[in-house]
Amino acid sequence: MPDTPVIDRPRTALLCVCLIAAPLAETIEQVLSPLTGGTTADDLAAIAAAPGRFMASVLIGLLGTALLLPALLGLARRGSDRSPVLALLAAIAIGASSLGFAGVRMAQGFEYALARSGMPRADAAALFDASTGTAVALALTVAFLGGTVVGTVLLAIALWRSHRVPIGALVLLLLFPLVDLALPARPGPVISHLVLLASFTWIAVALLRAAPARRVRSGSRRSVTTGA
Repeated sequence: MPDTPVIDRPRTALLCVCLIAAPLAETIEQVLSPLTGGTTADDLAAIAAAPGRFMASVLIGLLGTALLLPALLGLARRGSDRSPVLALLAAIAIGASSLGFAGVRMAQGFEYALARSGMPRADAAALFDASTGTAVALALTVAFLGGTVVGTVLLAIALWRSHRVPIGALVLLLLFPLVDLALPARPGPVISHLVLLASFTWIAVALLRAAPARRVRSGSRRSVTTGA
């Protein structure tokens, strides 16, 4: 009977699950979201018209956010062998981005509450705009956007120097924040997260192929570890 290869590093497999599941969940969030990308009043009207759809999109996106942090930190760890300083700075930027993203999620919860409050739409929109225009909200936005761009660039450089990740996947990774910021509000996030999904899936495949395998012969309890 032929040998059956079994991945011998559970952490690698878990990292790959996070790499694929995180951008997939965030892509689904963007597809489901009823937000128009227009004015605050337009978004509140869209939420009021489809509250269940909006909440489902946010919850799926929250799952993606929770999985994205370990995925990015796991990649930073993979790039730390040859670039420990770059990997550390990337991890710090990723942490700042995650903090800012938490603020975005809280704003979404507040937006949902306002849309369902029965308050006149113009007043609700003015209240939301005022609350998101505070110094704290602006700091979280800067942390989110700045951390995403800086963290992505530093992470890509560290991974490139590690020679563990295909260059094409890194190019897609660098395109992710550019596409997200450059394209219009409605199709932009969907397309950018599809780019990120393609990048992370490519990286996951490369990591799985490079991971040591434990080859188990059918009908035998003996195993031999081989390096890939």
